[in-house]
Amino acid sequence: MLLSQPAIVADPSPFALFVLFNVTGSYSAVARQCSLLHALVNEVNDNQPGANLKAALSFSPSFCQKMKIETPTDFIDFQALGEGETHAPATQCDFFLHLHSNRVDLNFYLLRKWISPIALDVNILDETYGYRFFDSRDMTGFIDGTENPQGDEARRHVALVPEGPAAGGSFVLLQRYVHKLASWEAMSVSKQEEVIGRTKPDSIEREENAPTSHLGRVDLKENGKGLKILRHSMPYGSVSNDHGLLFIAYCHRQYEFHTLLKSMYGERDGKKDHLLQFTHPVTGAFFFAPSVGVLEALR
Repeated sequence: MLLSQPAIVADPSPFALFVLFNVTGSYSAVARQCSLLHALVNEVNDNQPGANLKAALSFSPSFCQKMKIETPTDFIDFQALGEGETHAPATQCDFFLHLHSNRVDLNFYLLRKWISPIALDVNILDETYGYRFFDSRDMTGFIDGTENPQGDEARRHVALVPEGPAAGGSFVLLQRYVHKLASWEAMSVSKQEEVIGRTKPDSIEREENAPTSHLGRVDLKENGKGLKILRHSMPYGSVSNDHGLLFIAYCHRQYEFHTLLKSMYGERDGKKDHLLQFTHPVTGAFFFAPSVGVLEALR
């Protein structure tokens, strides 16, 4: 299997940075700078022991086509879902940078240093700094990512395309959710647990859950097997401005993402995720993260 980009399979670090870009100038200049990303990451890690800085770049269908990056043939842009207060907008853009490390300053430094040569060729659409919240909890107070695959082999199996021209690559789903914490915190813990489908202190699945609970909408099975994705989601934001969850996940197929989103937004059976009454997405995009070899060949 080809070498995947380091940020994908590795366990999330305490601090992350998520950046969405559009190309406004030279595609060839941007592609060349993308090919140099991991060399720069290695340089920073060599100079800052313990930084554990990891990165992944991923690209839209149109960028992949323009740059001749091999992807599975069914790779498509994000499509808007739902309506009204449970609407998931499509904000597809050209490419996405995911960084995580043990130091928030190095995430900032790496982005600034890496983007400098192409500052006139790209436009940053969204730059979000994430951070671990208590013991890997969402701001709702519930543990996030309980069902994530454990161990490198299991994570690779879920996240990476196993064979073909796109081997070692990974599909990416990204949505930035803004939480309504005042409404959420006005409910009792037992009511919150009904919405989520798990106990709050220790994330144990409840014995009985409504089909509209969050767990009921996202814990999906087909032919007796679970549809697994590898989450790297993180809380973000400030008290005086937007705050919530930057949802990001990797998978070896885009199918899992389509199925998950249709289930959450009521496009499978008319039932919507009850959690969407307390949070809403403001971005939505699909990307493909090629293997390290494919990325470096862009130069």
